[in-house]
Amino acid sequence: MAEDNSASLSTLVVTGQQTPYIRLSETATKTDQDLLDTPFSVNIVNQNFIQDLQAETLADVYPYVVGLSQSGNIANSFTLRGLSSSLQNVQIDGLPGLASRFGSPSTANIERVEVLKGPASVLYGLMEPGGLINIVTKKPQAESQTSLSFSGRSYASSDSGFGSDVGGTFTYDSTGALTEDKDLLYRFIGSVENIDSFRDGVNDNNVYLYPTLSYQINPDMNATIGMEYIRERRDDDDGLVAVNNDIDQTASLSTRYQRDGDSSNDDGLALFGRLENQINDSTLFRLNLRSVYHKDDRELYENNKVNDAATTLTRRDRYQVNKRQYHFFDANLSHKFETGELFHNTLIGINGGFERSDFDRKRFGSVIIPDINVFHPLSNSGTPKALKPSTHRITDDYNLGLYAQDTVELNDYVSVMLGGRFDTQRTRYTEKDVGKPDKFEKQNTKKFLPQAGLVFRATDEVSLYMSHSESFTPNSIQRRNTDGKSFDPELGKQNEFGIKAALLDDRLNFTASSFKITKTNITEKDDLNKEYKLVGELESKGTEFEIQALPIENWQIRIGYANTDSFISHSLESKTEGNRNAFAPKHNGFIWTRYNIPKPVWGGNVGTSLGLNYQSSQYTSSDKATRVELPSHTRVDLGFYYDIKQYRFALNIENLFDETYYTGGSKDTIIYPGDPRLITLSFKTTL
Repeated sequence: MAEDNSASLSTLVVTGQQTPYIRLSETATKTDQDLLDTPFSVNIVNQNFIQDLQAETLADVYPYVVGLSQSGNIANSFTLRGLSSSLQNVQIDGLPGLASRFGSPSTANIERVEVLKGPASVLYGLMEPGGLINIVTKKPQAESQTSLSFSGRSYASSDSGFGSDVGGTFTYDSTGALTEDKDLLYRFIGSVENIDSFRDGVNDNNVYLYPTLSYQINPDMNATIGMEYIRERRDDDDGLVAVNNDIDQTASLSTRYQRDGDSSNDDGLALFGRLENQINDSTLFRLNLRSVYHKDDRELYENNKVNDAATTLTRRDRYQVNKRQYHFFDANLSHKFETGELFHNTLIGINGGFERSDFDRKRFGSVIIPDINVFHPLSNSGTPKALKPSTHRITDDYNLGLYAQDTVELNDYVSVMLGGRFDTQRTRYTEKDVGKPDKFEKQNTKKFLPQAGLVFRATDEVSLYMSHSESFTPNSIQRRNTDGKSFDPELGKQNEFGIKAALLDDRLNFTASSFKITKTNITEKDDLNKEYKLVGELESKGTEFEIQALPIENWQIRIGYANTDSFISHSLESKTEGNRNAFAPKHNGFIWTRYNIPKPVWGGNVGTSLGLNYQSSQYTSSDKATRVELPSHTRVDLGFYYDIKQYRFALNIENLFDETYYTGGSKDTIIYPGDPRLITLSFKTTL
């Protein structure tokens, strides 16, 4: 089962098709440290499991990651350990800068997904404290290989009959050497998809291109350059609305309130480069660069206000064009050495970059008349009541951080990790509103963040750990105190302890953790004097566990569960204290299993999988006046696989029993229903 014995398994890795477990992850420490000796919780989803699920976007794997919940349809719409996330909480090969915003990232270029739980600012810079999702991309390989894959899909439910809403995805993946000595390698991945949603009039047309070159400069030095191009075209959809904040008072799942032609579009180009230099057996230098040029536009009549008594919806006119630039870098040096009887694994680094957000609201805020009926909408009707002046906002962020980390093995059983970061953030904000003079604001933020951990290696197979980690996020530059000064940044702090085990020659793998995260320095507006104050505080605490086992050959089982209590612990409004945070279910968990028939069937290999994922009820907002309670649900997924020679066929049925559930939204005006029963037939061949 485990062919690579270079290090002991210390994190639970989602596997499929009987492949070896992934042994190491660099996301937690940016070093090649054995994860059994790492005082943090990491979950890994590998490529085979992504294929087993027939996951086409990153969000498709969320139900099978402990403590991770979806909260909407855009790239950073998720909560980790009960806390919301920002775009910085999603990284690509260790750097921020997604090439797409509105949609969840495609899996076409994903080798695996590594989820680091809790604050991660010491190594990665500003982000929310719930955790980090690191997308590890596919790399060029020396051995030539080309694969073609196609999947076709259709819903089969009461809301969308079989054959009514269909879609397809085609992916081409080729890699190999361009020179005889195999010093220069390439990889090219291209994917196109055309998908009809079960939602009325909603269609996605997307193109993804990922070319990469890798050059072995000498035996100790490697350089990689590449590009990502993303073009996404979709019909905009604000989901359902709830009358009287009651999920039972919603229209049918397919009902859409936007007009025909309302759209949201993404165009993104990312350029990246990596350099690795193994200076000697103990010292490694790495340089990572990433630049992104991104544009998205959104033009629609958006959901704005539910009129409960009249059971109508007021919509608002919006046409907005956003342009973003990201230029990030990370350079670090890791070195292993001894001082007496102590062994050190040390890391020092510098990272940061420049980010520009250019948001141009060409039309915004004008109410559409007349209102439309919630249950029988005439979505194409209505005109803006009045035109409002456009608003144009430009934000430039400059960030630089110095970090250091040392893991010291005190003896064969105990290791201590200490780390810290000094970070500086400079922001310039410009408003260019029509009919008003330009407005400028500046903000400077400096912060030192520590982290520490202790690991006790009870045996070669079991370790106990505890850790403290921190994060920070600058408060909005538009919010000032009574003296006109900017606020201190939001701070996240986590204390965690847990146990990890890899038993029975890796046939039984287990991890469990308990954590408490506090997020402080949250600004709130005092309704009495209209001033902002640093009074808000969130708290999230809970336990998680995950088991992965191979009871007998050809049978895999994976079980995960999280119990999370995430709530507002302090607020200006005492009535909101104690309210649960949005999209922070108390319970979520899953069971996934796959069995491969040991003997050939019709000359090939046959396997089947069954997955159950459960999520307890959750709220669309932490405000009782606007929130909607989304009910608990259990979704069942089924898969059948047939491999013969270089061909692979798969049939996946997602939401087998056509359960009604909801995946995200905001307050009572945006509620996204989950997919009804979905059947996907896929084919892959390797040339």
